[in-house]
Amino acid sequence: MKISFIILIFLFSGCAINITPDSFVYQDEKVEPHLDLDHIQTEMTQDPALYKLTELSVTTPDGVVLKGVKLSHENALINIVLFGGSGMKISTSFGILDRFSKLPANVIWFDYRGAGVSEKKSELQVIELQNDALNVFDFAKESLPINVPTVIHGISMGSVLASYVATERAIDALVLDSAVSSIPELVDHLVPNWSKLFATISISPELAKVDNTQLIKRYSGPLMVLVAEYDAITPVAFSQKLYQETGSTEKQLVVILDSDHGKPMKKEQTVRAYRQFINKLICCTKS
Repeated sequence: MKISFIILIFLFSGCAINITPDSFVYQDEKVEPHLDLDHIQTEMTQDPALYKLTELSVTTPDGVVLKGVKLSHENALINIVLFGGSGMKISTSFGILDRFSKLPANVIWFDYRGAGVSEKKSELQVIELQNDALNVFDFAKESLPINVPTVIHGISMGSVLASYVATERAIDALVLDSAVSSIPELVDHLVPNWSKLFATISISPELAKVDNTQLIKRYSGPLMVLVAEYDAITPVAFSQKLYQETGSTEKQLVVILDSDHGKPMKKEQTVRAYRQFINKLICCTKS
């Protein structure tokens, strides 16, 4: 998460710093020209006969072209719309597709505007990210099979967008992974108390309003919260808070042992928990 680097600068600068969406959400200096699907394919460990990778694009109402990838699995039990963490680009984090293919699942995942293969336009705003998330979800619903449940999976910063979409659209289930409770709480957690004696930090008003605990109160569908045992960025306490605040009655909190921030999907414990979650979801969806 890019905020970690900002905090380091803050600690050693001894001055004031203002955190804005542009500094909080990773932005590339130059957009990548395309996704190398052939390379991604060679790195996948599952039988290539069972799935297909396709490059996707969506043009937003303000004219930004967002690009992503679709994994279509022949034996998919669910659809997953993925919102990654800040700085989690398809070109460098595609290994998660291999993990999802083990479930098995269809997956749609777009790079955020200004990162990876998605275009950049002026100064980044929270409302743009929220609208992009809705556009991506609507596109995914039209592109994915309708005979299996659709799950939104949000990682780290993406957990806030996932919860936002879950309150604005009808979904079958929500997975929060290494979740942020709120931006102010995250920043306060990352800034040591001793450093506050020598410098000040402020958060832009639009970021300060980003509160996942308030969003999750409005969600009442099936929920799984995944958090790494050793997550130092978004600790277990954040996930426990979200788990307690949710309006969902069908919920579970899974602490992934021997793992750290943003890495739960790399563990077999997570894959097992996800499969159990899917089995319950399929049962409830069909009934």
